[in-house]
Order: sequence, then structure tokens, then C-alpha cells
Amino acid sequence: MKTEHNPMREAREALSNHPRCGAHCRTTNAPCMSAAMANGRCRLHGGKSTGRPVTHGQRTKEAKANRREANEILAYLRKLIEYSD
Repeated sequence: MKTEHNPMREAREALSNHPRCGAHCRTTNAPCMSAAMANGRCRLHGGKSTGRPVTHGQRTKEAKANRREANEILAYLRKLIEYSD
């Protein structure tokens, strides 16, 4: 009997040998069964860090003042266009 190629079964078998997360549930003390990352925890229990938040400077006082000034100039120019028509 010929066995079919089943990628889900192959993935499940590959993960069965992978180390598991070391975290445990507080109430039941049941272990987390997710696959662990390099530090021994799964992505839900601290394995994948997003890192430091990126600061882009779009909400600084100076940037807000620049946008406010640009919007005032734009509003003034729109009024000029209306009156010229």
C-alpha cells in the first residue's frame, strides 16, 4: 500500500521532536505545549521580543508646531483662491 505525501503530518512529526516552552499555567500547572524558541520560551511567553519602540519624531512639539503653521498657510492660500475666482 502506497502512503500519500502529507505535509501536515510531516510538520507535526518535525515539531514533536522540537523543544517545548518551559512556561506553566498558574492554576493547573499544565505546561505550555508550544514549540520553544532559542531562549526556551514560545512566542507567547517571552520568546519573541518586539524590541525598543521606534521613535520617529512625528509628535514632538516642534513637529506639531510646523504642521500647525503649514495648515494655517494652506487655509490662507485657499481663501485667496476663493476670493480670486
